Parts: sequence; C-alpha cells; structure tokens
Amino acid sequence: MTPNTWAIREVALATFYDKKTGKAKIQLQNLKTSGIENTATTVYAMGGRGNNRIVGFSGDRGGKVSLQDAIFTNEVIAMMTGNDIKSGQAPIKYRDIIKVIDDKATLKYTPATPVNGLNSVYTLSEDQVHLEEITFATGTLGDKQYKIEGKELTFKTGEFTNGTELVAYYTTQTGASAKQITVSSDKFAGTYELILDCLIRDTVTKQDFAAQIQIFDAKMEDNWNLTMAAEGDPSVFDIPIEILKPVNRKETYIMTIYDEDELV
Repeated sequence: MTPNTWAIREVALATFYDKKTGKAKIQLQNLKTSGIENTATTVYAMGGRGNNRIVGFSGDRGGKVSLQDAIFTNEVIAMMTGNDIKSGQAPIKYRDIIKVIDDKATLKYTPATPVNGLNSVYTLSEDQVHLEEITFATGTLGDKQYKIEGKELTFKTGEFTNGTELVAYYTTQTGASAKQITVSSDKFAGTYELILDCLIRDTVTKQDFAAQIQIFDAKMEDNWNLTMAAEGDPSVFDIPIEILKPVNRKETYIMTIYDEDELV
C-alpha cells in the first residue's frame, strides 16, 4: 500500500517533453538539487480598532521549479536560449607564442585570412608583456615588419636573434565537430511539459516508493548564469522554471505516489 506519510531526500530525475510534438527532448540525470516552490498572494479586508485582519482573499496561484545541474548540457542550454546548437567549422581567435629562427617564425595553426596580415604581432618581454609591435609589410620588408605565407612569418634579415619570442594574434578555423551556443536578442527560453521522478520513503514501513510530478506548462526563465572560477567546486548550472496554468485545465501540476511493482 502506498504511504500516507513519507519523507523525501533523493534528487529528482527531470524529463522535458516538447509541447508541440509530445516527444521527449532530454532527461537530466545529474541534478544536484530539485525543488518546487508553491506561491500565492493573500490580501485582507482590514478595519476596526487596531485595523485587524478580518477576512482574507487568496489568488495569484503560481509556482516555481528550481533545478541545479552538476554538468552543462548543450541541449538544455539551447532550450534556455531559444537557439539551436550549431555544428560545423567556426572562426576562433587564437594567441600564439612563437620563436624566431633564422629570420622566420612558424605559427601553430593556419590563419583564416592572412592576405592583410594577422590581427597583431608583438615582441615579448621575459614576463610575457607586449613590447614593440611588428606590422604587416604591404611592400618591401622593412624594420619591425613581417610577411606571411601559410603558417610562416618572415622578418628582415638579422633584425631578431634566434630564440626571440613573439606573440601573434590571429583567427583560425575549428574542425567540423565544433558546436556553437548562441544567445541572441530576439530568442528566448521555451515552455515544456516537465516530469520530475522522485523517490520517497514510507515513515511506517521504511520502504521506498516512487513519486512522479507532472508539470503541464513549465516555462524556462531567461535569467541564468555561467560562472568561471579558479578555485572551489566546479560550476553548477541553475535552471529556473516558472509553472504556468494550462489552457484546458485548472491543475498546474499533479504528484502521483505509486508502487513500481504494481505497474501494469
């Protein structure tokens, strides 16, 4: 028999379903926390000596779901931004430390558009600070200038001693397996059906039972953070969700407690 009193501790599994097609989009199996906050507003008729509360009127029923994922998933980020994840080659800006050998220096990668030279090239101090700029030569190679062919930079004969460190900034291309996450000004997070599968424990028998929360219209909010830090725990991904009222029913969500052994 399913319990009347129960405790809950384990994090939920969250599954998102497309509202238009009804197909499952993704299940989050690495959540750190999951929870539902039920909200409403109560206003009171007040009066008499002391201006006491006489009767209350409740409304503005709503709710929020808070999911915190231990990992970042491209599909979820796409759902939060309203943009699809793009695959394929993409431009990447790169900082390259190179050394002069026999009046030449070789880049690690191939510049995407070397016709007008690289973004910028500088000599480096011992503590890796920019010193003098070396510019692209459009004609005859002069002092503090370079020419480029493929990955190879050429300098004026004898200008730099062997081992001189330079830094070059340029744009190269990724491979075809690269993925692009885009945040644009005209796209926003969508609304999905959300299923939270939970584990609860009967306070009497101490046996575990399943619970499923079905949220019919879960609107992903557009405020989210990507935190990068040099210390502490790895960054987590907070997924804020607003519970909306469905068009064709009064229930905003339903929680079903059941025994998995009784599933037909």
